[in-house]
Amino acid sequence: MRLIIVDDYEQMSKTAAALVADVIRSNPHASLGLTTGNTPIGMYEELSRMYRANMLSFRHTNIFCLEEYLGVGPEDERSLFSWLSRMFITPNEIPADHIHRLRGEDIEPQRACERFDDTIRRIGGLDLIVEGIGVNGHVGFNEPGSLMESRCRVVALSKTTLDYNTSYWNAEVPHYGMTVGIGNILEAKEVILMASGHAKALPLYHSLQGNVHADVPASYLQHARHLTVIADKEAAASLAFISEESS
Repeated sequence: MRLIIVDDYEQMSKTAAALVADVIRSNPHASLGLTTGNTPIGMYEELSRMYRANMLSFRHTNIFCLEEYLGVGPEDERSLFSWLSRMFITPNEIPADHIHRLRGEDIEPQRACERFDDTIRRIGGLDLIVEGIGVNGHVGFNEPGSLMESRCRVVALSKTTLDYNTSYWNAEVPHYGMTVGIGNILEAKEVILMASGHAKALPLYHSLQGNVHADVPASYLQHARHLTVIADKEAAASLAFISEESS
């Protein structure tokens, strides 16, 4: 594990963007699994700035949106895919045939998850996954109780997640979601985990320095092939080792 501790959210975002850009420059055909929410916004803005400055191209990059609400299609304002499209895909002019989403509107959602899983396998796996961490230790929509070998599937969302997401959207959200599993995440060649703010300090501590168990799904990332954690000082406040960078 590589731990990078920075001063604030802005530095976390720029550091993460630089790492993502390095992956794309070294492999323009890289396949990226991307998350949604407040945590990655600054990173997406920085990557878009690089694109506008002709410092980075996403022409050949494959993008996988890692989570979606059950029963929600891309036309719904709550759609996580639509959020990622507005925030990242459209500004960077990523070709439609390089974009992969979980089809929340599918009448057979579990089969849709299996097809998403198959697509990941068919392209040879994900080169990089970028995730945030929830206040209850979830990663993606893998809530407490998720198994390490879990695959892409339909999941029940916890009250903690529902309350947060309802507040985020200022609207009720579905009680079920679709997500890549912990098994999918651990198979990625690289994983970046971002954490910002004091609310993430305790879950980050339990994830990185606690025991690996299902009550804190992000703790499974201790088994990732190559994990980089980027945390600001508030999120890193509970960690037993504090340094600008540790490996």
